[in-house]
Amino acid sequence: MTPTLPYDAPVTESALLSFDGRVLEVFGYADAARYHVWEEPRLEFRTGRLGRLTIITKSGRKHSVLYDEAFLSGLRVLADLLERSRSRATES
Repeated sequence: MTPTLPYDAPVTESALLSFDGRVLEVFGYADAARYHVWEEPRLEFRTGRLGRLTIITKSGRKHSVLYDEAFLSGLRVLADLLERSRSRATES
């Protein structure tokens, strides 16, 4: 089942990633960040003592944040949504 958009995925108790189908936004840190679908953002996860996710665009721009393990399943759903949005963009 595909989640409805916009899709909000908590990263921590005070931070959130939000994707509306066109823009991935990062909230809850000193600066908000925006990644448009044409930038082909994707999420990479590093597990271990401290979980870290990195948003990487096709141009190599990176944004890393720590995440709470309790929110990992929702973040993986978001990663899948971003992957599918990249696939649709390249088909157009």
